[in-house]
Amino acid sequence: MPEIEMKGITKRFGKVTAAANINLKIKEGEYVTILGPSGCGKTTLVKILSGIWEPTEGDCFIDGKKVTGIPTFERDLGYIFQNIALFPHMTVWQNTSYAPIVKDRGQDVMEKTTTENLELVNLLQRKGFKPFELSGGEQQKAGIARALCSGSKLLILDEPLSALDARVRLDLRYVIKNLVKSKGLTAIHVTHDQEEAMSISDRIVLMRAGGIVEVDTPENLYNRPKNLFTANFIGEASFIEGRIIDNNEDNCCTMRARNGYKLKIRNDSCMMKGAGVVIAVRPENLFISRKEEDNSIPGEIQDKIFMGSFMRYRIMLATDDLVQVEIAEAIDKTFNIGDNVNVIFKSEKLLVYPRPKEGLQEVLSLE
Repeated sequence: MPEIEMKGITKRFGKVTAAANINLKIKEGEYVTILGPSGCGKTTLVKILSGIWEPTEGDCFIDGKKVTGIPTFERDLGYIFQNIALFPHMTVWQNTSYAPIVKDRGQDVMEKTTTENLELVNLLQRKGFKPFELSGGEQQKAGIARALCSGSKLLILDEPLSALDARVRLDLRYVIKNLVKSKGLTAIHVTHDQEEAMSISDRIVLMRAGGIVEVDTPENLYNRPKNLFTANFIGEASFIEGRIIDNNEDNCCTMRARNGYKLKIRNDSCMMKGAGVVIAVRPENLFISRKEEDNSIPGEIQDKIFMGSFMRYRIMLATDDLVQVEIAEAIDKTFNIGDNVNVIFKSEKLLVYPRPKEGLQEVLSLE
């Protein structure tokens, strides 16, 4: 199970910087997802690690060995591509057994390895099929089996599910995670799908504009994001700007938002009196009432969306901020578009950040 380290990785294409001074360490046996919007540098990083591209600056290390300048085939890694790059003229068996044959591991080893890995992805019964005779999910399973047959302990997955239907993606993400963990591999998985990253990762590397924004477990990135971009990109959040007007020593402070409305905050993210701040709050941590409640702001329902197990409401507050509220369908009070309501804020669930000098929208931008 290899350990991976990137030190000062920078990649430029002319005047464009695709990755800027990336420092990242991945532990043995970790399943790490590199997540971010399109063009943020995710694929650049894995192509550099795999040897497809060389960095402009910096070095990559696998198990402490510097691999910068070493060709891909000497880095001992398995690569699963976004476009399911199987050899079209070969059968599933021939595609899967390709690596053991090229590495001259012998007939017995090749047959044993190929059989085992096709069984793992439940494709042994289709070993005689060619790629065009398989569904999209089956083609990607064949690609996974082929990567596993390389015998490498490092697996790189470059948006492996993006070309598949939603239901197939949902099933296959767990197949991949279970295979990686059962074989004790180190895996680096690139995706722009936050739900996919949240469901399979030991840690998530969140990127934006060629740099790393934050690295942490899915739970911490969702519940305790360290910055506004993370709060906005991981899951969903609503944001309210204001200023702290009171601060107590017991992790309790009060924020005044636009038009004089106030909210109490009770957690260790409270800031000093006078500070300009932005509050972030998840939809499930807001509630709706027809009457005025403690720690609430009035507003008008602008949209109502049925989401199966819950209703999602979009509400324009009297502070001129738009918030999203999720109410379990079983306890929904059948609020309707145009209703005047009060949105109740759970004081212990409000996350507080310094108000960014460049403006809130600039910080939240995906570019």
